Amino acid sequence: MEQNILEKALMFAAIAHSGQTRKGEPDKPYIVHPIAVAQILMEYGADNNVIAAGYLHDVAEDTKYSLDDIRTKFDDDIAHLVECATEIDKSKSWEERKRHTIDTAKDLSSREKLILIADKINNAENLKRIFDKKGFKDFSNFKRGEEQQEWYYRNIYESLCINEDKDNPLLRRLETAINDIFGRTMEEYNNKELER
Repeated sequence: MEQNILEKALMFAAIAHSGQTRKGEPDKPYIVHPIAVAQILMEYGADNNVIAAGYLHDVAEDTKYSLDDIRTKFDDDIAHLVECATEIDKSKSWEERKRHTIDTAKDLSSREKLILIADKINNAENLKRIFDKKGFKDFSNFKRGEEQQEWYYRNIYESLCINEDKDNPLLRRLETAINDIFGRTMEEYNNKELER
């Protein structure tokens, strides 16, 4: 029965994201991202509802399906976990949406943060892989460039660390992935920001 919920979430996500591709990788179906997020959550021992939400985390944000659809198909807990990782209002500017995510992440429970952490890990590690393959950093497929992307990644990381142990293996993996993309440590970034 429990395994069934994961299969059900994967199938629903696959249908919802059908026809979508990864940003900057038009040859890759979008579903590879939710699968990778769920695998990270499995690897670090998350419960099945959190893993199911990992599969579903972009459904309400990027497909025709809503949080109500997820709630109907699954349950309140999974829908709530997806909601914690969802930017609903696409009419707002990139900065407003990212600032809202940074601000709300501070108040999430450890369990609610897991999906955001796994999502950011996969995005950051994937970016690093793309950059390594190209031989240079290329942010041209994003709404904002390297400086703004670094601002977002660094600040969402700090928000996710609030009331958490920074030595948590998931947070350490996220910090490493962010440092790898931008080629400097958190301390170096903060020192540079202080000089401004």
